[in-house]
Amino acid sequence: MANPNFVGVLSGLAAAGIVSAAMLWTENVFSEPSALTQSNSESKAPSDQSVNGNPIGAQSATISKPVTLVWANILEQEPNPQVVTDTDLRKRIQETGLPWRVQDKVSGIEMLLVPQGKFEMGMISGDTDALANEKPDHSVTISKPFYLGRTEVTQGQWFKVMKENPSNFKVQNPRAAMIDVLMKQGITKEDALSMTASASIKIDALPVEKVSWEDCQLFCAMAGLHLPTEAQWEYACRAGVSAPRYGEVNDIAWHEGNANGETKQVAQKLPNALGFYDMIGNLWEWTSDMYVPGFYATCKDGVIDPCAVAVKSTPEALRYVVRGSSWGRNASTCRATVRAGIVGTEQNRFFGFRVARDPSQPESRKNN
Repeated sequence: MANPNFVGVLSGLAAAGIVSAAMLWTENVFSEPSALTQSNSESKAPSDQSVNGNPIGAQSATISKPVTLVWANILEQEPNPQVVTDTDLRKRIQETGLPWRVQDKVSGIEMLLVPQGKFEMGMISGDTDALANEKPDHSVTISKPFYLGRTEVTQGQWFKVMKENPSNFKVQNPRAAMIDVLMKQGITKEDALSMTASASIKIDALPVEKVSWEDCQLFCAMAGLHLPTEAQWEYACRAGVSAPRYGEVNDIAWHEGNANGETKQVAQKLPNALGFYDMIGNLWEWTSDMYVPGFYATCKDGVIDPCAVAVKSTPEALRYVVRGSSWGRNASTCRATVRAGIVGTEQNRFFGFRVARDPSQPESRKNN
């Protein structure tokens, strides 16, 4: 725990504008105790699979033996019931035999397991804010479990892999300024150095932004990760909830009405029932799918592991799906089904991403 006196100094620095409030990070943001294969998008989902994320046939009949992951450090084997609040989701996670909470060795990104299942994707009945590209709703089967970043990729995680930080909303380490202020208050340099060194200051709190789809591909290639498909993203976002949002909008999302014109540190709003933060709001998140107008109409009879692919023309013409809305859009866009198509070379302060990984993927050669 941070020195109470130093926390007071930090608060004063924040008030003076030397330290961002986002840097007063004195404890772990996660409150719980510690402890892609793509199918033809036209394929019809088997009729014996149940709806709304329930188990897929015999695949979920028994609990498998624990699985070792060479690419990750296991943080918690079993899903925490205080985090994964849905009983059925906890059961299906356990049945995979895979650890629930892990940390990627290369990037340091914390990831949570999403079990296989089935859900209705697209416009939710009664949602008057739904746009034409969210229709029609259609049945989607996610045939295999996958890991997904618990939060949007942060600036520190990006820097660890890419050795640079493209973000507009950067947080700089204020240690030198803190030492100077402390010494002016009569504290010796030795004590000031000690106080600033022991402080729990989180400069990795903000999500990376101003990254294009192509930038994300490079990051993922270097870290042995990948972007989630659009279907995986929505399935994980909904977390078994058949509603436009997994909670009240101001409780779960940073948007134009509450973000004060900037991104916010990750994991400050309430998570969904799988434990994921900021899936709605804060930053639009890139997915692996190309944006193909009318693609949902081709899925109306039910699909397995869909991923839209367009005919390649010029790089400038290729658009990719972003999901979740951002700090710069109004609250009505902060919904599980909202989607947009953005040119893959576009870089701006509204776009970020989170990563996914296939549990069976071999260890990356980048691992130490």
